[in-house]
Amino acid sequence: MIKLIRDYYLAVNGSSYICGKAASSRAERLLRGSERYYTSLSHAVASTAEIALRDAIAAGEVQTLREAVEELRRLRNEILTAVGGKEVEQNG
Repeated sequence: MIKLIRDYYLAVNGSSYICGKAASSRAERLLRGSERYYTSLSHAVASTAEIALRDAIAAGEVQTLREAVEELRRLRNEILTAVGGKEVEQNG
């Protein structure tokens, strides 16, 4: 399992990328019941950034449009840093 941003993680199965918040177990981290499935890595990562932004707005951490745009940029930069500064191509 790979940490994406905040408390969101990425896992894979035979045909999908799975993103969601993780809960710890004794043996490993397991995704909680609200995971989402994607067919491409780029969509999984972009969507998770949007979900993390939504969480920040709901928690009152982001209250203006300007703050929302800045937070989305920050989240995307955090992801880019995690992948070594390389752009992830997003088709579709």
